[in-house]
Amino acid sequence: MKSSEIEIMRVYLCALDKAEGGPFFNEVKINDEDLMYGYLQKMIAANMDNTKAKTAAFAEGSDLDRMVTDDPDDLEAFAEGVCRTVTELVAGNAEMHRGTGVFVFFIADEQPFVGFFKIDFQEHFVCRTDGDRVHWGIAADILPKTGGSSEFFLINVIERTVKMSDSEYFFDGDRKVNYLADKVLGLTAEPSEKERTEKVRETTIETIRECYKPEEVASKVLEYKKEVAEHVKDTGKLSVAKIEQAVFDDNEEARALYREKLSEERIPREPMQVSPKTERAYQKKQKIVTDNGIELLVPVEYLKNDNVVEYLMDDAGNITIVIKEIHAIKA
Repeated sequence: MKSSEIEIMRVYLCALDKAEGGPFFNEVKINDEDLMYGYLQKMIAANMDNTKAKTAAFAEGSDLDRMVTDDPDDLEAFAEGVCRTVTELVAGNAEMHRGTGVFVFFIADEQPFVGFFKIDFQEHFVCRTDGDRVHWGIAADILPKTGGSSEFFLINVIERTVKMSDSEYFFDGDRKVNYLADKVLGLTAEPSEKERTEKVRETTIETIRECYKPEEVASKVLEYKKEVAEHVKDTGKLSVAKIEQAVFDDNEEARALYREKLSEERIPREPMQVSPKTERAYQKKQKIVTDNGIELLVPVEYLKNDNVVEYLMDDAGNITIVIKEIHAIKA
C-alpha cells in the first residue's frame, strides 16, 4: 500500500509511562503538511503490508464491535480506554517498556480503520507532557524510522478484522500471552498470513512426497507452484481446494491425506485473501536446484510449459532439463 493513499482523520496521543497522575491522554490536530502526518502514513502503510502480523476477527454486536465504529468522533472513548489499560499493564510488568501510545482513525482502500501504535522512546522522538497535556517532541526536526511499530493493532471497522503484532509478555504467573489480543482487545490471536501460507506450502509438499513416486515429486511440486501463482494472480486469494483439485486430482489417496493434514493444521478450505506483498512473492521466478548444485530461475508461466522447459526422465529415474526457444544467452 502506498502511504499517500492513507487519509488520517483523527490522532490521539497517550504517555504510556508510570508517572504519577497519569495516564496523560489527548487529541492532537495535524494536517497533511505536517511531518507527523507523513510519519504516521508511512508507519500505517508498513504495518498494513506486514505479513507477519497476527490476525483476529470479532463478531457483530460484540463488545469490541460496539466500541469501534465508522465515526471518527467515537475514537476518543475507545482510545482513552485502551490507553488506561496499556498504562496499567506497563506499570505492572517489568518487561514492558514505557513509551508513546498513538491512536489513529484513518481511511485506506475506501474503508475506515482504527490503529494503535506503541512506540518506545527513542532518539529524536519523545512524547512530552506539559501539565496534563501530551505532545510530540522532535529533536533537530528528525523523525524516527518509519519501517513500522514493533507493537500495534489495526482494526478494519467494516470487515471486523484485526491485524496485530505478536507482542507477548508473561502475565498471570508463567503464562506468556499476546497482550494486545488477550488483555486489550479480548480476542484470540490467529496465525499470521506468512504462517498460514507457509503451512499450506509445507502441507502440500509433504503430501506430494508421501503419496507419489520419487521421480514424480519434482513435477508435482512444479504443478503446485504454477497453480498457486496463477490462482492468486487471478483472484488475490490462496485456495487449498483449488490446489487439491489441480495437484491431487489423479490420486484419491493423496486427496484424502491432504484433507486430513489441512484439518489437523486448522487450515480453512475457504479461499484466503492474501496481501499484494504475498501475491508478488508468488509471481517471482521459481528456483529449481539439481542434485549437482545447478540452480535455475524459471518464470512461473514456464514451469509446466513443455515448449519452453521440458523435464525428461530415463529408466534409472535421472531427470534431464531441456531449455528450448533460446534466442540468446546473456552473460
